[in-house]
Amino acid sequence: MAAAEAGADGLVVQGPRAGGHSATFDPSRTIGGQATADVVQEVRGATTLPVIGTGGVGGGEDVRAILAAGAQMVAVGTLLLRADEAGTPETYRRALADPGFTRTIVTRAFSGRPARSLRNGFALRHPHAPSAYPAVNRLTLPLRAAAARAGDMQRISLWAGTGWRGARRGSAGDAVARLAAAL
Repeated sequence: MAAAEAGADGLVVQGPRAGGHSATFDPSRTIGGQATADVVQEVRGATTLPVIGTGGVGGGEDVRAILAAGAQMVAVGTLLLRADEAGTPETYRRALADPGFTRTIVTRAFSGRPARSLRNGFALRHPHAPSAYPAVNRLTLPLRAAAARAGDMQRISLWAGTGWRGARRGSAGDAVARLAAAL
């Protein structure tokens, strides 16, 4: 409602299954696991502004659900992390395909702000990290940089939405074509 009152032409609605940092006004609040389609439907009930739905998109079924909920478009992020054009480090790319990673969690461990990541050792060891961005981000930066240089998937931030298994190697165009073909 605040965006509409400020004169926004449209809204990007991020569901809580999105990877990376959560778009929240209150970083100390608990981020749920609601489907993006449900969030889009709720927002559409409160405004007539055009909506782009994003978060947790792993394939065509997710796109169909978000569009059916009233979004005019769907944006993807995690789904493109393994694309040829992405600047994703190789360790991160390997983690996204590693069968040892079985789920995502919302953590403040890496940055002090809630963010969805693959569940790795660092996030598990620091479940009570404070809501203290950017201080935590600055404090963990040297550790994350050293872990990245060492190829250590257990100590780097592996931002990923719940649809991360849909991320494939290949071109971004191929990934988008797969989504379009599923419609």
